[in-house]
Amino acid sequence: MSRAGRTRPAEEAAPTTAWRRPPGRPRDPMAEQRILDAAIEEYLAAGIAGFTMDRVARRAGVGKSTVYLRWPDKDTLLVESVLARSGGIEDVDTGSLRGDLVELAGNLMRFLLDPVGFASLRVAVESVATRPHRRVAIEIGERHLAAATRVFERARARGEHVDEHAATLLTDCIYGAVTIRVLRRGPDQHRAPDDADITNSCAALVDSLLPLLDR
Repeated sequence: MSRAGRTRPAEEAAPTTAWRRPPGRPRDPMAEQRILDAAIEEYLAAGIAGFTMDRVARRAGVGKSTVYLRWPDKDTLLVESVLARSGGIEDVDTGSLRGDLVELAGNLMRFLLDPVGFASLRVAVESVATRPHRRVAIEIGERHLAAATRVFERARARGEHVDEHAATLLTDCIYGAVTIRVLRRGPDQHRAPDDADITNSCAALVDSLLPLLDR
């Protein structure tokens, strides 16, 4: 066989080295939280009509690509920025249906009385009126509905009778009443109620509505 037709044994093959991308700039572990905070601040400053990924990136001190790397669009970012601040609302498990509902209503009221929480209420209302951003309101509402649903599911697991239709009505009444009370007061920290006032108010509200479950 000619030299041109001869193949080199595997052990004689020239070594190859896979190309590797040089290490890039390390990801900033605090960038995500800065972006979420900046999103709320930008919304408070510009409203939903002026809310853009570019402006959030500038406020957070990061590049636009850093924002898009984590969130595909501004609606998703706005939803997550609100939900990141409302994560403790559904953390209730007192062992009783009444106790869970009182705590759930209290957590919601405390959250909405906070300026950032009040902003989430504004986000939801404005999103309903603005068709391209309606998904924001839907996802916020579904998050709160899921929290209430878990409360009633635990009650059923304990053997308590909970009619599904009545539970939905009760949830609407609690969330509606808390929202109206917050709107009447507004996020005014100088006259914000203390925890005892909130608990007593929510307990009275829940006690007035629990009979709905007996219908």
